[in-house]
Amino acid sequence: MGHLFIRNARQVVTALQQPARGPDMSRVKVYERTSLYVRDGIIRAMGALADVEKEISGQPQVVDAEKQVVLPGLVDSHTHLVFAGTREEEFCLRNAGLSYQEAAGRAGGILSTVAATRRASREELVEIGSRYLALALRHGTTSMEIKSGYGLDEEQEIKLLQVIHDLDRMQPIQLVPTYLGAHAIPPGKTAAQYTDEVIALLPRIAGLARFCDVFCEQGYFTLEQTERIFHQALHCGLKLRLHADQLSANGGVSLAASMGAASVDHLEQISRTEIALLGSSNTCATLLPGVSLFLRYGYPPGRSLIDHGAIVALASNFNPGSCMCLNLQLMMSLACTQMAFSPEEAINAVTVNAAYSLGLERTGLIAAGAMADLVLMDLADYRLAPYFFGINHARMVIKRGRIVWANV
Repeated sequence: MGHLFIRNARQVVTALQQPARGPDMSRVKVYERTSLYVRDGIIRAMGALADVEKEISGQPQVVDAEKQVVLPGLVDSHTHLVFAGTREEEFCLRNAGLSYQEAAGRAGGILSTVAATRRASREELVEIGSRYLALALRHGTTSMEIKSGYGLDEEQEIKLLQVIHDLDRMQPIQLVPTYLGAHAIPPGKTAAQYTDEVIALLPRIAGLARFCDVFCEQGYFTLEQTERIFHQALHCGLKLRLHADQLSANGGVSLAASMGAASVDHLEQISRTEIALLGSSNTCATLLPGVSLFLRYGYPPGRSLIDHGAIVALASNFNPGSCMCLNLQLMMSLACTQMAFSPEEAINAVTVNAAYSLGLERTGLIAAGAMADLVLMDLADYRLAPYFFGINHARMVIKRGRIVWANV
């Protein structure tokens, strides 16, 4: 664990509490000319230089942050990072005028990634995943959820979850594994047959994953199939996440909220009734603006969700079919420019609320007693992070009090 003294940061910016919702989504605490003392990976003191120096013991590593803005480490709460191959052919087909579904049908879609991932060994997938995680780290991501879902049978789904555990041990980003066996219907199976297989596998999965997710969508898994999977997942001790309302509204949001899901994600087609429901629910609404940009379709109603009091997070949805991007700084910009977020709302969405959706209680905040997950950015003001878009503002990334990447 790290032993650090961060001196005289231009600004230290953090949410007020976990989670942030309603009016608190638009509020952050901004500390000017502030120092931080970190010991054993935990923030022990924060304040004026002279006051913090009194708390220091031993010889910590000193970081001069006079020209930096310090934010909580960014939390990417929805990714599909473990896969082999890429799908640039679909990208070209969509640019030629085909829809996402048409391009996927011609080039193979999710199942083409499943085939490539099945062919890859565990070691090959670890190597590929390590490269992607290194990219995320240098953009300020310190915690990340990763889903399985490109195996679609018992052996391969277990392999993918094992890869996530391998990656968690060998690099600094904290990884949260999610079982997404119900991602698509594998060749030669009906949805009913494969739903039974997913349910049967859940007792074995429980020791490898923290969450269970389902792609609840027309042509994939019905509301009834999703509910059956969720009941077994809860029985096995897994928490719930859900892909819902991406292509159509079918009641997935109501199911997720009624079953206590930690997060319901996508929501491009969410109804007004469901927006109001999430406003009074503890289920987080996780929005994925990179998908809307990449696939050129409508953005989720993020402004309305915030105004109705929902807990709103932003994530990358990094995957080979609909968002090959690991830059959460860009997701913040898209939230501001396309969904009318304020910079403060965007920051809270990729820090404290994303952490909340993953059950990371001491993450996403900067305060005494919190985990020292931090990103130092070369900015004169924190609002420049989403405003000056398309570049990487991160200068240094700190995980559990240890410097894990620096642009020197």
